[in-house]
Amino acid sequence: MNAGAYREPITIEKSGYTEDEIGNQVPAWAEYYRGYAYMNNLSGTEYWEAAQTQAQNTVMFIMRFHPLLSAMNTREYRLMHRGKAYNITSIDNVQYKNETVKIRATAKE
Repeated sequence: MNAGAYREPITIEKSGYTEDEIGNQVPAWAEYYRGYAYMNNLSGTEYWEAAQTQAQNTVMFIMRFHPLLSAMNTREYRLMHRGKAYNITSIDNVQYKNETVKIRATAKE
């Protein structure tokens, strides 16, 4: 894939805690990684598998490998694109070549 295909800006955020004005711990999202991705809707068998679990609003984000991406998990991170939050359902370092990463994410309602 050529470099020009990665043109959609994305931000990956990590969940954590911050203090409010009186010192209470409140949940908050902090920016973890900012980069560019190639977006692709699911097709073929991937789409029908998602349809069975009512996850038709699932999108595949393909981006260049970065060491921060390999340290992620699906519980503590979310993906932001054009102001919309996506729950990450899977992270795939394609063929473990450390070249591209595929992130499957479902749009939050």
